[in-house]
Amino acid sequence: INQPLNAIKMGSEYLTMMREKKRSVKAEDMDLVVTEISSQVTRAAEIIGRLKSFSRKTDFSRDVIDINACAQSVYKIIGRQIALQNIELSMDLDSRLPRILAHNNRMEQVIFNLLTNARDAVNERIETLKDIENGRIKIATFSDSQNVVLDISDNGIGIKSEHMDRIFESFYTTKEMGEGLGLGLPIIKGIVKDYGGTISVESKPGSATSFRIIFPAHHPRETT
Repeated sequence: INQPLNAIKMGSEYLTMMREKKRSVKAEDMDLVVTEISSQVTRAAEIIGRLKSFSRKTDFSRDVIDINACAQSVYKIIGRQIALQNIELSMDLDSRLPRILAHNNRMEQVIFNLLTNARDAVNERIETLKDIENGRIKIATFSDSQNVVLDISDNGIGIKSEHMDRIFESFYTTKEMGEGLGLGLPIIKGIVKDYGGTISVESKPGSATSFRIIFPAHHPRETT
């Protein structure tokens, strides 16, 4: 939301400066500024709308959903912000992916939390180890005849071996005081379990982490 607000602020400050200096604004410049302000207001409203839908409490109903669509929806919310932090966010989504039985909002919450964790891990590596300048996060989906797989991987700080057995425990966090309550991954695991899925993690301390979520594929019965 800060991005469209900053664009609006820049346009407003330009018009204010021109007025204070008692200078006229060319018609084409005025058109450009007011058009951009209007466009950014629309963009901010769209972001708020997606966030409201995303954060809305949902029940435990199961719908036939496309997990690729969930990934693409989250990308629209956070993709640009991640890119502005010198992190490349790529997606390799299987277009032939079977559907799963879950709920769109809850799956978006899972993907959103894993992406923000990956972003934090990458930024921590850049700021502390200082051995990379650019981060990478990848979302991938694929399937076999029985399962749908979602992978989210990054080249961030990684998870130390002594923490690996506890990362899914409630209130356990490796973040600084005030930066996390240790509820994200336990909630993610709970949501995944609600829909018959499993979640696992592989990590190389100092270099990479990959979370893998596996759901049963939904194959509707053929009718005759």
